[in-house]
Amino acid sequence: MNKPSSTLSNTVQRRKDRFIKTFASRSGFVREQGIYEKLKGSGLVPTMLSAQDGTIETQYEEGTNFYEFFLAAGNDPAKQAACFELFFSWYRRYRELTNISIGETDFRDFIVQGDSLMCLDLEHCRPGSAEEDVARLACMLALYPKGYTGAGLDSAKLFICVGSSYLNWHPETLAKAVPAAADGIEGSLGLKKHPGMALYLAAYFTTAGAVLAGGRSSRMHQDKRQMEVDGRTMLEASTSLVAAMPQRMVSVAKGEDVQFPGFETICDEREDIGPLEGIVRCLRVSRQPWTLFLTCDMPLLTDKLLRLFLSYPKEDADVFLFEAGGRIQTFPLLLRTENAVRALQEALDKDERKVQDALMNRLKVRRIRAEDFKDFAPRMLWNINTPEDYQEITK
Repeated sequence: MNKPSSTLSNTVQRRKDRFIKTFASRSGFVREQGIYEKLKGSGLVPTMLSAQDGTIETQYEEGTNFYEFFLAAGNDPAKQAACFELFFSWYRRYRELTNISIGETDFRDFIVQGDSLMCLDLEHCRPGSAEEDVARLACMLALYPKGYTGAGLDSAKLFICVGSSYLNWHPETLAKAVPAAADGIEGSLGLKKHPGMALYLAAYFTTAGAVLAGGRSSRMHQDKRQMEVDGRTMLEASTSLVAAMPQRMVSVAKGEDVQFPGFETICDEREDIGPLEGIVRCLRVSRQPWTLFLTCDMPLLTDKLLRLFLSYPKEDADVFLFEAGGRIQTFPLLLRTENAVRALQEALDKDERKVQDALMNRLKVRRIRAEDFKDFAPRMLWNINTPEDYQEITK
């Protein structure tokens, strides 16, 4: 069904196969008429039948409410992704034709008709950026109806992941828009403020995820990427942590042909250089302001610990590392892409191969105490390098 729309001043009524909207202000009427004219014949909105004397008449349209359509997808990532593809297909065309924001318009203002989407309410459309729209809708997914949940966060991250293949937005602009959007939605829902969570979302939405998987596994005596922990391979465990980032990479040794669904394969240019070679290669390819590096042999690293890692303010450093038990942990590793690629390339050119030394000598480093995470256990940061290590975590 159509979602009836009205404001305190404008009125909307249905007469058989028509919707009739009467505007309280001349400017509102002229603005919305102009939007309908730009979208004429696009199929993105109902057909405007007439516009005169402060009243717009449009064709009545039947369809399934898009938000209910999304809820019917449940927690199935593939079905949710299909919903988001439908939305971004609509939104991309809308921006091309109007170059304006949808404002406070939300998923309830759309209906699904077969394999297409139609917006029923242009009330809130106004000048504004795509990043503002995307940030607000993502935060709605993360927060609605009663605050942040794991399922809501996963939906928000998937929304951004899908959208990044449709729109060429500016990551820095999106990062700035997310906290403001989250704050506004928290306020409208009467929820407690969670600025750290908004920072985490902003970071996740604007970070490329790279899994380093090019080691020889010489101490393990077999390919540890394919060894299973809790029913999945160690490579799968690591890739799952970055699977909804807007860009995803798997770094492998020169000449290897490792394909992982949804991930770019980045091959080393030289052999036997070590992880610094893979890091630099991924930094060159990264299209995001930040790049997160994980290894394929840390199967006990949790999403919650990674959330703490990503939620710190980013203004004062180029490198973020965990410190646990007074010792610096090389991975996970978060790098400011632009600064790090120059500095670490210089280290490679000088044949410096130790990752920590290259970082400490050339970039501003921020250490994060892993113990600040109340549920932290040292094993979350273990690298599984030997049969004895593997036996310890699987026994």
